[in-house]
Amino acid sequence: MASHMISVRMREIEHAVYQLVAQHRRVTFTLLSSALPQCRWQTLFQVLHDLQEKGLVVLAPLPWDYEIRAADAIVRIDGSPR
Repeated sequence: MASHMISVRMREIEHAVYQLVAQHRRVTFTLLSSALPQCRWQTLFQVLHDLQEKGLVVLAPLPWDYEIRAADAIVRIDGSPR
């Protein structure tokens, strides 16, 4: 029962993260963690990893933060969509 509760909560967090990124197209991890203060950083990174594995977001390092981008906002170097 407890694992079911955790998986439901993770899906809810994943949905909230994806909605925020989809709405803003690009957000920093700092902004994301401020928008979801009830979530631990470890949980947010796990959700971001899962979303990146699904091809929905891209996590890119910045000098003092991370940028999270909606995957469809990415353009390859040659200018064509991903």
